[in-house]
Amino acid sequence: MKKITHLYFDLDHTLWDTDKNSEESLNQLFKDFSLQDLGIPSFNDFMSKYKSHNERLWGLYAENKIGKDAVRVHRFMHTFQDFGIYDLDKAHQMAEVFVSITPRKKNLINGALELLEELNGKYKLAIITNGFKESQHIKMDSSGLSKYFEDVFISEEIGINKPDPGIFHYVMEKTGATSPTQCVMIGDTYQTDIVGANSAGMHAIHLNPMSESVSHDSDQITTVQHLKEINSKLMELEMRFAKI
Repeated sequence: MKKITHLYFDLDHTLWDTDKNSEESLNQLFKDFSLQDLGIPSFNDFMSKYKSHNERLWGLYAENKIGKDAVRVHRFMHTFQDFGIYDLDKAHQMAEVFVSITPRKKNLINGALELLEELNGKYKLAIITNGFKESQHIKMDSSGLSKYFEDVFISEEIGINKPDPGIFHYVMEKTGATSPTQCVMIGDTYQTDIVGANSAGMHAIHLNPMSESVSHDSDQITTVQHLKEINSKLMELEMRFAKI
């Protein structure tokens, strides 16, 4: 009897191509706000600083150390400051435009739709995301992902962020999973998606396209570089369970 019944996906960087979509928006903002005239040498310089601050601030958000408004504005404010620009009003303006236009971008991680077509109907599919509630449904609707998922669980609405095991237990209850061994979490962020799900008793598949070094000794964690590998990994897990 098949034991895996529920698959939970992260959204950003796992299915929705956050890097490509963000870069398109930031390139537009760089031009529209004439940032080169303010003293930022090039878009690449701007993008490099922004990515560093954005990643750091999202980490703090996941740890409940800052709120979403701080993430949205401070990633621009700190980037400006790196170039000697102290214009809080412009940081706020850019933050508003960025969160307005970016969720409507349609770029997906390579292989996302093909994988979902393969999985559709075989498992109960749901999204678990730490992303902001105003954006996540727009992303899914605009990119064509919504039709594959019965439920979308947003940490901001639940009041628990990944990697807290509580959010995974909450999702299992709401989706009718009777045991964490029936569930697999698929995500790109090791600490947030993989360690969190594993702590809740789930198997987890780590999407790690850059083969970043992570250390674990759990046989409940599988690593892949591409979404196209996931279906075969699920089949391997099914075979393993059949022998138990």
